Amino acid sequence: MSSSGSTEYKFWFEGLMPNQHQAVVDLLGGGADAAHGAEVMFSSWIVCISLIALALLGRMALSAMSSKEGISKYYADESLSMRNMFELYVGFIKDLSDDLVGRKNTKIFFWFFGGLFLYILSCNLLGLLPNATSPSTSISNNVAMSLTVMVFFTIVGIRRQGFGGFFGHMMGPLLPLALIIFPIEFMGTFLIRPASLALRLAGNMNGDHTVLGVTYGLSPYILPIAAYGLGLFVSVVQSFVFTLLTVIYVVLSLEHDDH
Repeated sequence: MSSSGSTEYKFWFEGLMPNQHQAVVDLLGGGADAAHGAEVMFSSWIVCISLIALALLGRMALSAMSSKEGISKYYADESLSMRNMFELYVGFIKDLSDDLVGRKNTKIFFWFFGGLFLYILSCNLLGLLPNATSPSTSISNNVAMSLTVMVFFTIVGIRRQGFGGFFGHMMGPLLPLALIIFPIEFMGTFLIRPASLALRLAGNMNGDHTVLGVTYGLSPYILPIAAYGLGLFVSVVQSFVFTLLTVIYVVLSLEHDDH
């Protein structure tokens, strides 16, 4: 609270809709953790709505391009446009996926890889805005994404290898060693993988915000600029790492030549 009588809000949700914010906090049990959870929910909805709007704009740009006559529709725009940005983004994710799962599988899985990267990157970058809360700093948000990845590569594995093939691969090449190898492989697939995805993202993003807060306290004009640059770099890298590991996990769930 400020001395002038005006209210200073730490987070967006609390400042824009204080009554609704308090209702969500009460629903979550009250306290600082509940307040942070309410901000994470609000921020994630902002990201989702923004991405839907961005997708609609991208679709409009694609439709406008398709309506052109002749070969002009295949030329890139001369200036930085919505179409050019989407083409760069799609090309980046497509090349990453092609190198690991192949062009045929990329056509099947691209929607998941591309959407995941864009969502995580948007969540990360949102935390760089003043008084905003990045959903990526919440372990609950990251666990939800990690479990989604786990369900996805499990479904892919069962559909491609069959139930017996997917879980049979976890038993190793020698049946006598299955009692030892299977529990290790099972825990690694369904516990270690999701946990590492969630904890890595939350740890790095919380660390990045801590550095930003410390540098701002030391020097509000110079050091924060460098910290923001570092934050931008970390946001992109962590989005890439999360997506890359997801692609690798899907690769591991595809057919295996040794079975």
